[in-house]
Amino acid sequence: MLSGSELWLLRLMADRGLALLDASTLLMVVEERRELRVAASSGRVSARVRVLPMEGSALGALYMTGKALSLDRPRGQEATWLHELGLEARAVLVEPFSLDGQGGGLVIAAREDSGFRDPDRRALNAFAASVAQRLAAERSVEIERLRFGMEARERERTRWAREIHDEIVQGLGALRLKLANARDLGDQVALSTAVDTVLEGLGEEIDGLRHLITELRPAALDDFGLVPALEALARRAQAIDGLEIRTDIELGDGERRLDPELESTLYRVVQEALTNVSRHAKATRAVISVSERDGRVTATVTDDGEGLPDDGPSRPRTPAEELKGGFGVSGMRERAELVGGELELVPAPGGGATVRLTVPLAGRPSPA
Repeated sequence: MLSGSELWLLRLMADRGLALLDASTLLMVVEERRELRVAASSGRVSARVRVLPMEGSALGALYMTGKALSLDRPRGQEATWLHELGLEARAVLVEPFSLDGQGGGLVIAAREDSGFRDPDRRALNAFAASVAQRLAAERSVEIERLRFGMEARERERTRWAREIHDEIVQGLGALRLKLANARDLGDQVALSTAVDTVLEGLGEEIDGLRHLITELRPAALDDFGLVPALEALARRAQAIDGLEIRTDIELGDGERRLDPELESTLYRVVQEALTNVSRHAKATRAVISVSERDGRVTATVTDDGEGLPDDGPSRPRTPAEELKGGFGVSGMRERAELVGGELELVPAPGGGATVRLTVPLAGRPSPA
């Protein structure tokens, strides 16, 4: 399926194509799993049918020819595919595009009151080639993002396995050995001392397990909500990483819960941003800010560190720039897209960097 960034790109290109050709309607049709989907449209009339099978439809037959088409006053058999889409037009131009082994699509331009000329056909041909190039580039970035996300998850699993093996398993093994040695000595005093030592060691190992479990799924998030969980996260980061962290959280009346998926996403993005600050930013302070205004929830983490590499104009970086620069935010961006949000990484005023997540609340489920 098309990703959110690909749909956004096609919608943007549809608006541009409509203006370029001075058309009444412009459609972007993309092949997906042996179906043709109207992925984006612009203009006065929208297609009434959004999905058609490639086999057995007139639009599918047109697509499989791989040829451009120009129709003036389409009627009868040649207008069948227009009727399938629920469109009527005085003139139509169709230009196919290919995505190098990843399928392809059609750009369809229609006018209601005049015909198209040769310059329009050449313009649509160049425009369709541009759509293919931009979409291929976006898909390449998306593949890289998914690959980086998988690598990050594998690194995280490796870290958990190493912590469990090197810290907890070896610690428990040492305690077991100490207890066994005391038993074999047959000395009641030594055994009693060993039991006290083992009990103390077990407490430390339990604390280590609790810390690891908290990283995997914080109980405070489920039991008490986002605000206490973020405040606990800030205290833990202060204690472990030595950062000075301030929280500024305003969510309604303080008692209202967001839906579980959104709360989890906000928590994880803030957690990952703080991890990046402690590991890479060389910062001493960070500010966690979460607010709900104008139907949106915004969460930011701002630090006073070295800032972004090769800082240019103060603007959000594109996914391609983030991947190229190694900012390590691909996992956060994936989480943002899954809840319909937007993630930005921008320079902070006065130095440092800001990670900003914005999620619209419209259409989200009610909290359980």
